[in-house]
Amino acid sequence: MGMLRVVIDGPRDPQLNMAIDEAIARYRRNVDYDTLRLYMWLPSGVSIGRRQSVQDTVNIEEINRLGFKLVRRPTGGAALLHPQDYEITYSLVIDSSHEFYKLDVAQSAAKIAEGIVYSMKKLGLNAGVRGLGEPGTSMYCYVNPGSSDVILAGKKISGSAQRREWNSLLQHGTLLLSYNHNLFTRVIKVSEHEEVEAKLKVAGLWDIVGIIRIGELYNSLVEGFIEALGYRDSFTSSLTIEELSLALRLYSSKYSRDEWNIRGAHIDL
Repeated sequence: MGMLRVVIDGPRDPQLNMAIDEAIARYRRNVDYDTLRLYMWLPSGVSIGRRQSVQDTVNIEEINRLGFKLVRRPTGGAALLHPQDYEITYSLVIDSSHEFYKLDVAQSAAKIAEGIVYSMKKLGLNAGVRGLGEPGTSMYCYVNPGSSDVILAGKKISGSAQRREWNSLLQHGTLLLSYNHNLFTRVIKVSEHEEVEAKLKVAGLWDIVGIIRIGELYNSLVEGFIEALGYRDSFTSSLTIEELSLALRLYSSKYSRDEWNIRGAHIDL
């Protein structure tokens, strides 16, 4: 197993968050380490999968009214609200030589999500990964049953999406801290059945066990991912100048533009 770089990031603009993750994935071929990045959102973001239709999945007028920002992810998956202060997001970028790259999407996603499970165990909590099964078809991410879902006390607290390109694998995943059902369903279009499912099956970590400090959560996530993924060597660092430069180019040419976020148009750098 190679080396893992850990990037502890703070809350960032939703569109810049996605630009940074794509930049790390694109730049992986130039470095000799994988990257785990932990971050939050400011303001709240509504993200959709890269192949989803905005009109079919989200209420854009409500997103704008609330002061949230819409962004189309570089990964797949379904629509999701990333509430400011109430979610920690991870992105993991691994090289194509990594053993998880040899697995299919469902298997590798489940393996990577064990980082959340290990981090919960370090906090004394008994969580588990859902594992393989039939993929979901809902436009609302937290209703979809996925192999990488992390379940705590019978509730889904984490889901993920993946992309394989640029000779690397990028996986996004969430750790939902508190679930505001009314807010989620104001910005994401859900059916009556999906609304019932979400009320029954989705919760935030704090909703289940009470407040755990953000710093403690970050520490447990770092330790959990390192252990779950089997890295022998790791180091904490910031983004490189090259990654930041590429991220800013991606932000200005792609992630801040309606051509990508609304219409999903292919944009070359």
